[in-house]
Amino acid sequence: MPKHHIEISLPTKPLKNVDTTISIWSDGEKLGELRISRGTLDWRSAGKKNPTKIPWERLKALLDEESERIARAVRS
Repeated sequence: MPKHHIEISLPTKPLKNVDTTISIWSDGEKLGELRISRGTLDWRSAGKKNPTKIPWERLKALLDEESERIARAVRS
């Protein structure tokens, strides 16, 4: 099983337009960065220039779909 490591950059005080960035590592190799803002989540894979923007509504749909898939697998 891979060993994971995360680094989180949080603003020191609440500011209106400051993002939070989470760097994600697996077995010492950087997988990418997740940037959290008011409007979207941005995922940028390691070595990629442009992030994938995920609106909050789409994130909810993705997580709901995954929850349902897991629930079906457990029921089987």
